[in-house]
Amino acid sequence: MLKRMPTITRKYVRTNPKVDSNLQKDRAAIYGTARWRKLRALKLAIDPLCEQCLEEGRTVVASDVHHKVSFMSTNDPVRRKYLAYDFDNLQSLCKQCHQKIHNYGKKELEL
Repeated sequence: MLKRMPTITRKYVRTNPKVDSNLQKDRAAIYGTARWRKLRALKLAIDPLCEQCLEEGRTVVASDVHHKVSFMSTNDPVRRKYLAYDFDNLQSLCKQCHQKIHNYGKKELEL
């Protein structure tokens, strides 16, 4: 009979649910717009391949659009909209590369 190693699970604990909720609303206010959907579609039409994979010599179809500088990195509403809709701030990525970028950022925060 094989014995399984015990697993350790950590629950995600929000430090301030009210703040997280407000940030989610602000984020949804951008991603829920027709302007964002059109800009995203335009970016994927112009750059249909994952830009990160291309740099590494691979050809992979992009499915996500990533903000190089997060529009949530500022509290200034004007700057936030500028970053959200700035075409030059966008990067076409495959799901794997997009996930790597976001997971890397979370690991930095935990350290």
